[in-house]
Order: sequence, then structure tokens, then C-alpha cells
Amino acid sequence: MSLRLTHLGMAGLCAFLAFLLQPLGNHRDANGDALYWIDSARTTHARFTGRPGTFAQFGDSITVTQAFWTPLLSEPKNAPPQMARALAAIKSTMRAECWRDWKGPEYGSEGGQTSRWAAEHIDAWLKKLNPEVVLVMFGSNDLSSTELDEYRSRMRSVVRKCLDNGSVVILSTIPPRHGLEKKTSEFSEAVRQIAIDMKIPLTDFHAEILKHRPGDWDGALDRFKSYEGYEVPTLISRDGVHPSFPKQYQNDYSDEGLSRSGYTLRNCMVLLQYAEVIDVLRSPPKTEDRCVEPAASEQRWPAWFPKAPPLPAPSGEVVRVSTADELIRATEMAQSGQTILIEDGRYVLSLPIEIKADRVTLRGASGHRDRVILDGEGTLGEMVRITSCGDVTVSGLTVQNVRWNGIKINSETNVQRLTIYDCVLHNIWQRAIKGVKVPEKDREAVRPAGIRIQYCLFYNDHPKRFADDASDTMENFKGNYIGGVDTMFPRGWTISDNVFAGIHGRTKEARGAVFLWHDAQDCIVERNVIIDCDQGICLGNSSLPEDVKIHCTRCIVRNNFVTRASENGILGDYTRDCRIVNNSVFDPDSSLQRLIRLVHSNEGMLVANNLLAGPPVRIETSSKIDLRANLESAPSSYFVDPANGNLHLTAAAAGARAKAVPLAEVAEDIDRRRRGRMPDIGAHERGRD
Repeated sequence: MSLRLTHLGMAGLCAFLAFLLQPLGNHRDANGDALYWIDSARTTHARFTGRPGTFAQFGDSITVTQAFWTPLLSEPKNAPPQMARALAAIKSTMRAECWRDWKGPEYGSEGGQTSRWAAEHIDAWLKKLNPEVVLVMFGSNDLSSTELDEYRSRMRSVVRKCLDNGSVVILSTIPPRHGLEKKTSEFSEAVRQIAIDMKIPLTDFHAEILKHRPGDWDGALDRFKSYEGYEVPTLISRDGVHPSFPKQYQNDYSDEGLSRSGYTLRNCMVLLQYAEVIDVLRSPPKTEDRCVEPAASEQRWPAWFPKAPPLPAPSGEVVRVSTADELIRATEMAQSGQTILIEDGRYVLSLPIEIKADRVTLRGASGHRDRVILDGEGTLGEMVRITSCGDVTVSGLTVQNVRWNGIKINSETNVQRLTIYDCVLHNIWQRAIKGVKVPEKDREAVRPAGIRIQYCLFYNDHPKRFADDASDTMENFKGNYIGGVDTMFPRGWTISDNVFAGIHGRTKEARGAVFLWHDAQDCIVERNVIIDCDQGICLGNSSLPEDVKIHCTRCIVRNNFVTRASENGILGDYTRDCRIVNNSVFDPDSSLQRLIRLVHSNEGMLVANNLLAGPPVRIETSSKIDLRANLESAPSSYFVDPANGNLHLTAAAAGARAKAVPLAEVAEDIDRRRRGRMPDIGAHERGRD
């Protein structure tokens, strides 16, 4: 939802309140087009060098007054849920001095001032404050002295200097003014156009006042002559210039309060827009937490990451949803063969959604997985449950901020042929995708088979903390109960073309980015990119329950890039007839020396054509291992950009080229290029130059 209240086809106050109840993240520009300022804001923010949570408000008397912004420090009355969430988020983010102390000339706000004053002093304000986000509203005092072109030019100049400083700008239109209605409309339209042209968010105060009180916004009218000053029960005070602020409606965000107090309306609008901006700026991974270039925009992930071919257009019955309640209802009522299309937006869910019908597709309507965000806000235990159904597809969306399981496969209920495709799993604090244990009685009949997890992005912003999951304590897992894909009793799964980054336990002892165990059979793990995770790909582990004889049988791990997985790069532990072939593993400084590690029983294991930048295959098993053409201690020069996980071969990789043994089960490389008769060692087939 765009929190900028303009040109959205709303008519009157009821529409405004309905607007407040929509989910965050459905960003719209002034023409209703999606995401017009998001990328620009992130680009600006990448240049920011100041203190996070700093919020400057540049303006005239309508801004410097304590009636603006400061009242939000008090407990609001009758706040809609969306506003309450926004206020809680800002109170936890914004620096305390920005509520009431950053007011006055040296902080960019003073009564009677104009856009000329702003243009003359903007450099000094930015130098002193270096704010993360800036609200800019000038113009009421320009109306009698400044021509439109001059006003437009000065406002553009002020905005440009803020952006060049790395400060994200929220632009605001001025309120309508008694006797100067035409010129205030012209000035406001100029500000709207600047916002669109410069790709910055806008709070359209002018438009909202006219929508709420189209015929009687003006407190200077004779009908309000019995009221004094700011006590007028409409949106502009008795002076016809300033927003009203009647005592009865101060900090009252009911429908009545928002239509009778101009400052209350403005405070609400700015709060919601600022919360949306902060939500956008905080959503990308942090640079210091990731080894790859961080960004929330899909266009800013490295170009060499796997890219999902688009799915065909939906067939059969289509149900479109655009609110969290609609999404919950649609999944509850889903019928076999339906497609549920989720409009772009951020959907804060307090309950899990569950799919229980065959051949249901749940997917983002736009096809952009970063624009449809299902958010558990760190309190929801599970986001998506798949129960007792087959041939379901989940695609084109983000699941984030979940305490336990992002997508939970209730395998004991007979879930078959599920596809999870082109999704983002972000900040999931136990398992991003979890397939649970299947009871022994019905195991062969209902174990999950034919499941595909493809072209997904798994990443966390920081190592797990106790605060992320209260059930993971010093007494049990010490903050390390976390992983990517974890499944028991799978058969015929394909986990391919995914990216896993930054999945760490509290003490760097997380479970695998990919973890197959409990009698996994005939599974393929291929063409995945794993960067800076505690463990890479784990076929089994050292815990073998009484009802399980082998963790993995006839499973193959091929054509994967694994960079800096300190616990285990690729692990085989209680396996039979498995293959670890043509993988590239980079960790030259590995302290545990476990780039490929084989533990306990691994009968029939083939380990071939693996390119290791670090120690050789670590064998801790009495089983006979078939080792063929593995190259160890490969130098960094063999790889395009190993620091950031790009293990494609360079021309310098002479020791790996045309040195592998041909294997029928490895006909392609990580990029799906055909391998020749004399293939290269590792996941990438460079071939001849």
C-alpha cells in the first residue's frame, strides 16, 4: 500500500479509513503505478553516512510548531491498526530528539519562511543534521511573493541537495489557503510533479484536506465565526492559513478527529509515509552482514545468480487478493485447481495460511517475488502450511520474519508433488522450508515425493539471536537451531538453482542450507549457490534414530557452488549409493578442514570431479569411498569472484580444465551448459576459450 495519500481514487473519509487498514508495501505512485520511488530511495540511501533513525522536518510555521509530529509521542486515541503498527515501528526506530527537539531555524523550520530561505540554508542543515530521511514542505509563505516557476525551481534544488547528501526525501504539498485557492492548487500540482520526476515519496496534504472537507475546509468562512484560532472544527484554522488543532480532537485518529483537526490529519499522513519509507530502507540485507552485494531489489542481486524462467499464465479459476484478510480467506476456501493471485504489497499476517486442496497455485500476481511480501513481523511461528494435498505450487512471493518455519510441509498428511518456485525466504529463524517426520506406520504410503524447490533465495540479515526464537535457548540448541531446507523421509525431491546466503547460528553451528535425512531416497541437489552459511549441503547427520537405518540412499549432489561453509561444505553421514560430483567448494582458510566430509557409514559413495579451494576430502569413515579426479588446494585465481561466491572458472584455471572423468549423471554444468567429452573439474564447464 502506498502510504502517500494522493490520486488513489478515494472518495471521502470512509475510503481514507479503509485505506489505513490495507497491508503495508502495496506502493503506488501518483498515477497508481507500482513502486515508482522504491529503487530510487534505496539508491539514495546507499550514499547515507549519518545515524540511522534521524528524521528532519524542513518547513515553515506549519512544521516548526509542537502541534506537528510531537503529539505522536503521546498515546493516540482511536488509532486504526495500520497506524498503530506504524507508530510502534517508528518509536522503535527514530531517534528521540527528532520528536520535539529538531525544531527551529538551525534545524530547518521557522515561521514565515519560504522556499528561498530553504534554498539558502539547506547546505548548513544537511551538514549539521545529516538526516536519514527528510520531510520537506514549503510554499504557504511563497504564495504572495513567488512565481510558480521560481518556486518549482527552488523546491527541486532543495530536494536535489538532500538526495545528493544521501537523505531520502518525503515531499509534502501545502494546505489550501483562504483567498489563494488557485495558487495553492498550482503550487501543490508542481510539488506532485517534482515527486514523480525525482522519484520520491509524497504526502499530499492539499489533496487530502479537499477530499475530507471539499466544501468547508476553510475555517475563515463565516459559518465558523463563533470559533477562535485553532479551535475551528474543520481542517484549516480561523486565519485561513494554518491547519486547525481543536483541543477536543488533538491526537484523536477516529474518522471524526481526522476530519476536524488539520494537524491530526497531517501527523497521521506523515507517520504512515515515514513508516513506509523506513520499511523499504530496512528491508534489504545489511552490507556488513553479507558477502554478496546486498539489496532488496531483485535487479541488484548479482547478475550471475540463477534466474527463474517465468511460469505460464494461470489456467482455471483465478482468485485475486489484495489484503491479508482476503489472502487468509482465499486459502481457507481454496478449491481444487484454483489459482490465488496476490497483488503487490506487504501483508502482515497474525495467523498462518494453509493450503489443503489439490492443484492449488499460490503466486504473486506481478511475477516479481520481491514485491509480494508475507511478513510475520518476528512473532508468527509459521507462515505457509501445506497439508494433505498434491500438485500445489507456491511461487513469486517473499516469506519473511517468521520465528519457526517459513513454509512447513506437513508430510505426515500425504503431501505430494509440491513445487516451491522463485520465492524469497528471508529471516526465518528455524527452517525456511521444513518437511516434518512421517510416522513409521504409514511411511511408505505418505512420505513426501516428487517435491521441487527451485530458483528460490534464502537469506538472513544476521546470525540467529536468542531474541529471534525464544524456544532456542542455552539449555537446548544454544541459538543454533536454524537452517534452510530441512526434510525427513523425502523421495525423489529436486532442490535446484537456489541461492542460500548468511544462514548462521548464534555460535556459527547452524544446520545445513540443504539438509536431507531420515531415509531420504533418490533426491537431487544441483546448481545451488551457497555463500557464508555454517553448513552447506548435508546428506544426513550423526544422529540416527532407531527406526532409520540410513539417512540418504541414491541421492546426488552435483554442480553446486559452496563458499565458506565453516562446519561442513558438503557432508555425507550415514549414506548408501550416493554421489557427490562436480561441485566447487571454496574455503581456503577453513579451520575445520571440512570442505567435503564423509562420516560414519557411506557404502557405495562416489566423490568425483570436485574442485576444492582448500583442504582435500576429509574421510572419517571405514566405508570404501570411490574417489576420482578431485582437485584440492585450487588457488583463488581459478575463480571469477570467490570473495562473493562466484566460482565460475577463469582462464587461469588450467589445472581444472579438461581434467574431469566423464560421468553420465553429470551431462550439464551449473549454468546448464553441456559438458564435453573432456569435461572440467568443478561445477562450471568453461570449455575452450
